[in-house]
Amino acid sequence: MASKIRILLADDHEVMRSALRSLLDSRDDLVVVAEAGNGRELLSMIEDAEPDVVVMDINMPELNGIETTRQICATYPHTRVLGLSIHVNGRMVSEMLNAGASGYVPKNCAASELLEAIHLVRAGKMYISPEVLGDFVVSQNRAAAQETAFTALTEREREVLQLLAEGYPTREVADKLCLGVPTVHTHRQHLMQKLNARSIADLVRYAIREGIVSSDT
Repeated sequence: MASKIRILLADDHEVMRSALRSLLDSRDDLVVVAEAGNGRELLSMIEDAEPDVVVMDINMPELNGIETTRQICATYPHTRVLGLSIHVNGRMVSEMLNAGASGYVPKNCAASELLEAIHLVRAGKMYISPEVLGDFVVSQNRAAAQETAFTALTEREREVLQLLAEGYPTREVADKLCLGVPTVHTHRQHLMQKLNARSIADLVRYAIREGIVSSDT
């Protein structure tokens, strides 16, 4: 008998995680080995959990799904990431796939589609839900025409940007990222220069527009 597919759920809504766990654990060929409420929590447990597939939300506090996916794929190349989000616009799909995700399905998809996507990405294949595929193709064509300012940011600058946009003061940002306060100040200055921002409020607006944080943060 084949071993079960090990799944790690990442979503900041506990009710959503509970519903997903009930669905997945009811299958004989799947097992949920861990749950995380944000990207930073996920990264702290992934080595011990050893998941085959991470089912990843995009909008999560402290470290969003796109940045988390990028770090997972760089460090654990055999772990597959499946994006599962309320976002159905092609740009978000592009961001997740460019970060290394193997698939993307909307949260309103049928249970059968989610299960199919999990099996396909575990097998090393790609899966993009038909609901988002058309907009994804359009988004890819637009992205090929121009590079956004966001692509010029370093990984650390993107992490600092999310935490600042979520309202964390500089000292707490430094503590969470194990950096010195002057280093965070430097990253903030670089962010403002690269994004043509004149204030933290400008950074917050940019982060919301790019989907790095949600508008209700």
